[in-house]
Amino acid sequence: MSANQEAQSDELLALASIYDEEEFCKTESVQKGEIRLCLELPPNFRLLVKGQVCIECGISFLPPLVLSFELPTDYPSSSAPMTALCKRLDELWEENRGNVVLFIWIQFLKEETLKFLNIKSSLKIQNISGQPQCKSGQNQAVDTAVEKSKVQELDKRAVQEVDPHTDILTQLLDFNEIQKQKVFDGKVFSCGICFSENLGSKSLLFKECQHVYCKTCMKEYFQFQIRDGKVQCLTCPKPECMSMATPTQVKLLVSQDEFARYDHLLLQWSLNLMADVVYCPRISCCMAVMIEPDTTIGICPSCQFVFCTLCKRTYHGLSLCKERKIILMCPFIHTSTVKSI
Repeated sequence: MSANQEAQSDELLALASIYDEEEFCKTESVQKGEIRLCLELPPNFRLLVKGQVCIECGISFLPPLVLSFELPTDYPSSSAPMTALCKRLDELWEENRGNVVLFIWIQFLKEETLKFLNIKSSLKIQNISGQPQCKSGQNQAVDTAVEKSKVQELDKRAVQEVDPHTDILTQLLDFNEIQKQKVFDGKVFSCGICFSENLGSKSLLFKECQHVYCKTCMKEYFQFQIRDGKVQCLTCPKPECMSMATPTQVKLLVSQDEFARYDHLLLQWSLNLMADVVYCPRISCCMAVMIEPDTTIGICPSCQFVFCTLCKRTYHGLSLCKERKIILMCPFIHTSTVKSI
């Protein structure tokens, strides 16, 4: 084995021991591979989308930089790895010519990319001709027409692996949520109920308040509330905290039958809060019925029963409900009784 081959093997072996399979992938047949680097943004980093409607949201991660490489036979003695990143990586190779350089490149990409590319909060995405375009730092103030006239030739080794018809904002937000969950799963948290130490993958996070509990405690808590029909009470167990568990979180912890009951009761509870919704009075139906404002007629879309929304009996037109007639007649009946005495 030549000195170059030995250096290449040692470098790839070292990288495989440092990074997991999602970050570092090497082909078995030839000396090439791929390194995926996820950049963690500074705290309180904001993303601003400017278009017909301005949208601002916080993100913690950007999609990964992908460093694809192939090691020439004369690397590292003479040639640099062939890569899809550009000028600065070339400069780092020149500074370290004759030595293995992949780890130096990776560290640069992970630690200095944001500063090198001048990516700062708020990162603006401007909709141009229906497609989102990213701007950052000084470029954010450049007018679109001027910017088009100053487009520089891009390094052909740099490839943007994004479909031009893709909604970039959706991609950024989706990836941010996935990466945040991945980071959460790998950390250790103390359950706020039983105080046991658990990985995030075995814990549940209430997103609004950021309180964390183990899944065992939350499963019992959810099951108890669902059995009692208190689906509106699936809030954070901490006193006075009103952060609600999401249906997705509930579904992951309870059985299929329990979730079906929860889903039904939650829908019923939500409908009860709506002033224009009543239920079909037929016991065999009980379908939710939308009613028009200032009317007392309800028509069930399921069984077609037409009923009065006040007395829940068959609709009786403009005549008074039976119960209301009795109430109105009560003073008269009472007066007549007194006079007869």
